[in-house]
Amino acid sequence: MKREFLINIGFLILINVLIKPVYIFFIDARVQDTLGSEKYGLYFGLFNFAYILYIITDLGIQNYSSKTIAQDNSLLKDYLPNILGIKILLSGFYLTIGIAFAYIAGYDPFAIRIFILIAVNLIILSFILYLRTNISAMGKYRWDSIISVIDKVILIIVLSIFLFSSLNQSFTIYNYIFAQTFAFIVVLGIVLTINFKLINKISIKFSLIFAKKLLKLSLPFSLVFLLMTLYMKMDGFMLERMLETPVQAGIYAAAFRLYEGFNNIGYLFAVLLLPMFASLLQSKSKLKALIHTGHNIMLVISITATIIVFLYSKEIMQFLYPRTYTQEHSILLKILMISFFAISLTYIYGTLLTAAGKIGIFNKIVFAGVIVNLILNLILIPQRGAIGAAIATVFTQYLVLSGQYIAGLKHFNTGFDFKLFLRRTGFFLIVFITLYFFKFNLTIDWIISIAISGIFSIIVAIITGLIKFSDLKK
Repeated sequence: MKREFLINIGFLILINVLIKPVYIFFIDARVQDTLGSEKYGLYFGLFNFAYILYIITDLGIQNYSSKTIAQDNSLLKDYLPNILGIKILLSGFYLTIGIAFAYIAGYDPFAIRIFILIAVNLIILSFILYLRTNISAMGKYRWDSIISVIDKVILIIVLSIFLFSSLNQSFTIYNYIFAQTFAFIVVLGIVLTINFKLINKISIKFSLIFAKKLLKLSLPFSLVFLLMTLYMKMDGFMLERMLETPVQAGIYAAAFRLYEGFNNIGYLFAVLLLPMFASLLQSKSKLKALIHTGHNIMLVISITATIIVFLYSKEIMQFLYPRTYTQEHSILLKILMISFFAISLTYIYGTLLTAAGKIGIFNKIVFAGVIVNLILNLILIPQRGAIGAAIATVFTQYLVLSGQYIAGLKHFNTGFDFKLFLRRTGFFLIVFITLYFFKFNLTIDWIISIAISGIFSIIVAIITGLIKFSDLKK
């Protein structure tokens, strides 16, 4: 089982590393640059608004069903047809409520049409994610890993045709949205086929008794998702609504997309660490060792990435957004990357709390983050625009990290190791000073300089003992 798990998580990480960065940095960035800050800013605000309401399409069913089916595969025959029926009904509610809230929020008819198209895409995505959990719960991990990137492969192909040809001049937000719709429909067809083969029949039905029972059990799972969604998505929506034009939202989206791309590294770590933490809860010494190892690796990755992006933010943003680049793009990226260190470590300590079933504590910490983020955005966005939203994100991320770290110390006796603290501080100082020297004294291409900086950081991490081959082997 351990060997199979490691093979599958390795395969998942590999295909994510190969496919998703290409989409994020070369396709999605080009879409933003082609559409411009104002048009993409409107899309960004509408997407975040639609995503905040997205929980209505699921209400925790996906997480509860995944847990239940993994424990008893035979339940899939009964669960799949009924849950599909419930999700169709919930999708109708989501669309209706979303349109009503869009009118209340003051969107014009054009924006509401865009919102409806985005909402339809999210509905399709909701079905895909639910159906994928059944595939993984039935032990078909590699199928799920491959399916996880099919939509990105399709989008890379389709959007490349638009962006890197004569069609570029006529590219619109509708092209971008419909390309996503096409990719999602293809993936939906694949996962539906696999799911129906798993139960040997094609069936969709609705039972009010089943729906009441399921929603009663699944609703607690929805609170975590709702809080995390508000925590990560409210800034884009507020930026677009609170300011006169969506330009600031578009500039913020350009920097935020890269920041979000880096966050995928932390997410993959969480996927890997969740079952490991859960299996070691009864072994305090091994759990503590794994926490420190995970902390060290994420610290090395986050510090290295933050320093590199901080030093080369202008070059990176000019390269990715040649048409729309402004100095504000690089300033925003610098500010957001400061918070990358904090959110990277929350993937360690948040995952630890989740694995131990401390969902109540986790929710309280994130809820506090939501309230603080909301208040700071209300104060800073009117004064500073996108930069104000970025400052609010930094403050919120470090607040949440502090809460989760303290909870880890209290409930798991992770301990404070002064020598380890000195090694971590030493790593930061050595890397920062050396990479700063590279930046302003090496007369080589900035891409090569970044590559050298990354290699140097790994070497320093090994020398300082933050990364040990023996730990990775374990």
